[in-house]
Amino acid sequence: MKTIQTIELEIIASFEERNTIEEKYALLFQLGEALPAMDPDLKNDDNLVRGCQSALWFNLSQENERFHLQADSDSLVIKGIAALFVQLINGRTAEEILAINLNFIDQLKIWKLPSERNNSLVAMLKHLHEAARLQNLPRTEKIKPQ
Repeated sequence: MKTIQTIELEIIASFEERNTIEEKYALLFQLGEALPAMDPDLKNDDNLVRGCQSALWFNLSQENERFHLQADSDSLVIKGIAALFVQLINGRTAEEILAINLNFIDQLKIWKLPSERNNSLVAMLKHLHEAARLQNLPRTEKIKPQ
């Protein structure tokens, strides 16, 4: 399995191949549209990413200590960013997910503000980190996310 850093570099390279901001956004939209459809039952309050300006749902599930992320949004831009997180997260452990940061997003050159100042991006990463922590707890310690 490729490392998270390798996947980030591949994502960055694919965006660098696009010469204009319009081409970069077209790629982002393609990635979002390519996401598998999310079960409507998973679009619930527990999976809703709080703090994101658009409606965004992340369903992080765990099997054999490896995680799988499903995502959907009513915004093409946010859905495209969610697709990038899906690429990074699928097949990872909780520890690997907790090490993911937003630095690679800045290198895509699609945002006017640095990622740490974009509330939606920060909310996405916070939601994923909290979900990974909760999923990784032993069954007897699991609590419902707030």
